[in-house]
Amino acid sequence: MKKRISILLATLALMASCNAKETVKQSTSETTKAVVEINQQEFAEKISDYTTGTWQMKNDKPVVVDFNATWCGPCRRLAPVLEELAVEYEGKVEFYSIDVDKNKPLAQAFQVRSIPMLLLCPVEGEPQAIVGLYPKEEIVKAIEYMLLKQE
Repeated sequence: MKKRISILLATLALMASCNAKETVKQSTSETTKAVVEINQQEFAEKISDYTTGTWQMKNDKPVVVDFNATWCGPCRRLAPVLEELAVEYEGKVEFYSIDVDKNKPLAQAFQVRSIPMLLLCPVEGEPQAIVGLYPKEEIVKAIEYMLLKQE
């Protein structure tokens, strides 16, 4: 009986600590909004009008666009990494999120066949896509090289 109570208390303590961490994580991301979820209209207004067929960057900073879906496990694993990067690159690079299920014409325009897909959009030049789940270090290298032009 004592063993069962101990296990129950340990389980409740673990659940409480997980809930506390989740609350902190949610409140932090809600207040910073490091990665901003946008739709296809906002993409056309803030980044480039994808309906014209030519790339014309509208933003004065480089942009990382995360094409994802709520049901995608790798997308969910990538999201906190992008939140960290958005905070680290604040003022240098903007980070946006696009749900492919809600924005199918935009996903089709960029030929999103597999997710997660990151679209790295430099201020000058054409965007480059990275498809799949990569470690944070590899994404940093891509941002530094493709967007910030650092070796």
